[in-house]
Amino acid sequence: MAAVLALGVVRIGDAAVRRARADAIADMAALAAVTGGDEGAEAVTGAAGASIRAIRRVGSTVGVRVAADGATAEAAARPAGG
Repeated sequence: MAAVLALGVVRIGDAAVRRARADAIADMAALAAVTGGDEGAEAVTGAAGASIRAIRRVGSTVGVRVAADGATAEAAARPAGG
């Protein structure tokens, strides 16, 4: 029983780590898209071993959706003062 519980905890922890990594990559990609355009976002995600699923712009705000290690995450950024 303890082994089954330990395996469950490990799997939950692994999923949380993958989600946190995807969140961090999405944050970096959104910031890179603001300063370096789509190419900047693609460079950041590629360097992290992730991929961009979508990039959208609303006014000066850029939103990105990324996939990394089986998890997806979204983030948005805008220029300072924008």
